[in-house]
Amino acid sequence: MQTEALPTLTELISATQEISSPPLIYSRLNEAINHPRTSVNDIAKIISEDPGLTARVLKLANSPLYGPLQVDSINRAVTLIGTKEIRDIGLCLSLICSFPEVPEEDLCLHNHWRHSIACGVIAKNIAIFLHEPSVERFFVAGCLHDIGQMVLCSSVPRISRRNVEAAERQNMPLNEIEQEQFGFDHAFLGGELLRSWNIPENIAALVHYHHAPSQSRSHFYDAGIIHLADIVSQVFEYGSNTEKKVARLDRKAYAQLNISFNHSAEIIAQAEQQIDEIFSILVTDL
Repeated sequence: MQTEALPTLTELISATQEISSPPLIYSRLNEAINHPRTSVNDIAKIISEDPGLTARVLKLANSPLYGPLQVDSINRAVTLIGTKEIRDIGLCLSLICSFPEVPEEDLCLHNHWRHSIACGVIAKNIAIFLHEPSVERFFVAGCLHDIGQMVLCSSVPRISRRNVEAAERQNMPLNEIEQEQFGFDHAFLGGELLRSWNIPENIAALVHYHHAPSQSRSHFYDAGIIHLADIVSQVFEYGSNTEKKVARLDRKAYAQLNISFNHSAEIIAQAEQQIDEIFSILVTDL
């Protein structure tokens, strides 16, 4: 029986770029943000041209993720969240709605995005606890951390399905099976896809190294936050992805974060109150 040829990393990224790419609004926001004379009003005007994005941004700004403030305009939402942060959240919102459909038997999009959004919410709460700057990038990186799984499930569904079955049969983390099969895993693929779209490295690297933050020299600490948030999301079964076995904990990265059990419990309890509401705001069409 002839076996299906394995695609290269370049082929997977090229194929995905043909059917999905960052929306035009992301490019426009990015261009505006990089212009020295751009104002909050300019950013708000670009967002307001997309009714669906406008509604989601307003709901998000009024969600538990941002506190008790009443935000009634896009201008106030941009001011509250930040210009670069609103650009990255816009990317995240758009990809949730526009990424190519994946066969239900291979990946339940509803469960996938619930897991991913839970990871993003928990990562942001960890970053706040650790007094990290620009905490929105952790939310975005958490939401997009498994985008490589979606690429594999949509591009090579049969190979992806066999890898999931092999991981279950051998009781191994899926990313280790992928590494054996392709020479890279879905985390690396996701990071490279984001880089091909010119997504900032402080997001792309966190996706790339979310299973192995210790392998990153310049993003070790930040990737450790996504790593921990992903594992917590898996352990507490906030949604599900194609990984049936919880990924291996990078103990060096975990130790570097220096978060006690009691602090972890507080972070998780706070995130629990936010996950369902954020999910209902961001994922309305699946």
